[in-house]
Amino acid sequence: MYKVDKTLGKFTLYKNAPAHLFIDYAYYIITAHTMMNIRPFKDDDRKQLLLDSIILNFFERNSWQLLAYFIGDNHYHLLLKSSKESKNLPKIIGDIHRFTSLTINKKDNAIGRQIWYQYWDTVITSQSSLYARYNYIHYNPVKHGYVQKSEDYEFCSFKKYYEQDKVSTENINKKYPFDRIIVNEP
Repeated sequence: MYKVDKTLGKFTLYKNAPAHLFIDYAYYIITAHTMMNIRPFKDDDRKQLLLDSIILNFFERNSWQLLAYFIGDNHYHLLLKSSKESKNLPKIIGDIHRFTSLTINKKDNAIGRQIWYQYWDTVITSQSSLYARYNYIHYNPVKHGYVQKSEDYEFCSFKKYYEQDKVSTENINKKYPFDRIIVNEP
């Protein structure tokens, strides 16, 4: 695992928004949800649009590493490792939210509607915290009633991990419970 030296990071406060800590090569959990819990990602095509935008902006353009994800009707969770440019996080999220808002609003004939409310990020400082959040993200399809088993949900990384190595995935689930995690979400 790694150690986080917060003196090397940059802590930024924003008016009317959560504070953000930017540390290069750190692990993050990111949660974003929609205004008033509207459900603009209610079908598979829209969820795929959001997932594609996340992949393009975080990974292809900015070299972050995606460890786990969940895409719901009105929110998403990401578990990532930042690149050497962690300070670009607000721009990356802004690009994702702008693109998906413009595209969905055009489809819904709702030009100008604000879709995204805010996002929260947390720097993860221990292996147990990393795996607990990994499990939390992967439990979301069940928690929100999309499926009865996480491996049955298409827009969650659990399916990939489960198909690759069922035993290791189940061991991580048992060893790192997520029941004490508090995550801002709808």
